[in-house]
Amino acid sequence: MRPDPEDPFQLDESVRERLQMLAAILEIESAFLEQCVQYGAVRLEELPEDREKFAPAQLARLRRLQRICRSLDIDIFAGCIIVDLLGRIDGMEHELERLRALLDQQLAVLS
Repeated sequence: MRPDPEDPFQLDESVRERLQMLAAILEIESAFLEQCVQYGAVRLEELPEDREKFAPAQLARLRRLQRICRSLDIDIFAGCIIVDLLGRIDGMEHELERLRALLDQQLAVLS
């Protein structure tokens, strides 16, 4: 099958092979990874050649995205929004924990 230059979602065979190999290494569905690339949820430049170079946060985000899309039966765009919002919530929870610990320290000094 020849790539259609007018179709921005068309991936050539070398990219598909790389995505299939990477999906097997990362233990996620290759069709899902391909869709993530096609729709811009993941950029090819972000994808390393092997698992050792893959940041744990990237892997966790991809797996979380796949799990949410599958369990809620939603598309990748909606899943990305949810994953991004959940990431922001996680960040706020960590910041809240840090501020509470700082407040506890300040209160202990005043006591």
